[in-house]
Amino acid sequence: VTITILFITYSSQIFVIWPFLGAANMHSIAILVPLNFFVLMALINYFLTCKTDPGSVPNRWVSSLQQAFIEVKKSTHTPRFCKTCNNYKPPRTHHCSTCNRCVLKMDHHCPWVNNCVGFANYCHFFRFLIYVDISSIYLFILLSCRLAQLVRDMRHYDIRPTALESAFLSINLVLAVTVMIAVGILTSYHIYCITTNTTTIEGWEKGRSLTIKGMGKIQNIKCPYDQGIYKNIQAVLGRWPIFWLVPGQMSGTGLDFPIT
Repeated sequence: VTITILFITYSSQIFVIWPFLGAANMHSIAILVPLNFFVLMALINYFLTCKTDPGSVPNRWVSSLQQAFIEVKKSTHTPRFCKTCNNYKPPRTHHCSTCNRCVLKMDHHCPWVNNCVGFANYCHFFRFLIYVDISSIYLFILLSCRLAQLVRDMRHYDIRPTALESAFLSINLVLAVTVMIAVGILTSYHIYCITTNTTTIEGWEKGRSLTIKGMGKIQNIKCPYDQGIYKNIQAVLGRWPIFWLVPGQMSGTGLDFPIT
């Protein structure tokens, strides 16, 4: 992932954008500084997603079983227990077969970060997606401007780009569009997850429940953790909107969550 981001960003700047804007003038600096800032923030949040422990259940965790709301097994109506970890599961905790441990507020296991995405690193993962989206859109606009200029130059002045510039312009335009679409879809889904205070796993469970509800076997289902859009966002990105896109740690323990 890191190599791909760096390749698209810097091959575009070196072989396409610098010849287009000029490598050392205030105009090009003003345009390229934001791009490099967005890429840097994407890489920082990617690193944090990879290296931050998503959250583990404390050994012999039992104290929170006395809280007002606990999740129970459907078959036995007893608190959820992980036989592999030999420990009770706090709310929203799931066992990851890849990591071979229970993860607090587990969203999914991501092979691209070689880590589970859970309570403690979900905020970094979401910010990473946002900055990749911003970077790819910004880069796409710059490359499109260069392409438009080349078309005008070839039409009116018969000026043609070098083979190297043409190759990198074509390759990186395709890559930028691919990233925009693929990551954009993923980001849209996780915006939905954040604003509704659900995880990917809970989304799957909700989908199955809605299917059963449609068959008339169960009543209406509502997410117990949904506190409203603003509070839901605060629960992941922090209290102050001005700092929502600034890397920061999650608050709380991940062992219990407010319910409606």
